[in-house]
Amino acid sequence: MSISEDKQLVRIRLRLLDLLKSFFAQEPDADRMSRWRGIFTALAENRIDPELDEGVRQLRQMLETKKLEDLKDEYYALFVDPYNEQPVELNASHYLDGKSFGPSLVQYRQLLKEARLVKENDVTEPEDHLVLMLDALATLIEEEAETVATQEQQAKLITGFLQPMALAMKKQLSANSQASFYLSCAVFLNGYLALEQGLLEIKV
Repeated sequence: MSISEDKQLVRIRLRLLDLLKSFFAQEPDADRMSRWRGIFTALAENRIDPELDEGVRQLRQMLETKKLEDLKDEYYALFVDPYNEQPVELNASHYLDGKSFGPSLVQYRQLLKEARLVKENDVTEPEDHLVLMLDALATLIEEEAETVATQEQQAKLITGFLQPMALAMKKQLSANSQASFYLSCAVFLNGYLALEQGLLEIKV
């Protein structure tokens, strides 16, 4: 792969990570939904990988048929509603340890320390929150510069934390009758992480 091709691949990876973060960072709004529609219309024109393509297909269909209020209601029901007895958690330790702030969070903080990544003081979520982990992955990709150490840290983040969390979250959403759009988001997330793992196996 040439330098220009590698830089283009980095840009694509960062854009997809930005897209994934936008699903889970906050409640959907009109601007975000419009942007999603444009992105998934474009992505649907390509065939990349069966699982990722299925996520694209599902999300394009959802965004064509659902209204903004539908997405907002689903987001609230899954992630915010204080009366939901089985909320969808966005912290990796909830899935890896069966509780938030478990021992896997300590392990993840050690990985962040090795990578010299520090959470901003005004961020209230724990480091293993899905959006923060995707942001950490984006930072590692930006700093990659073909260094094996950084690529190994990416691999640890993906295989040790992001993939097991994403798989468990997809399983939970699959069993939730209130989840449709965010189940498709989880399918897309798992497909993306599988591609990242494959890419890193080639490089490391």
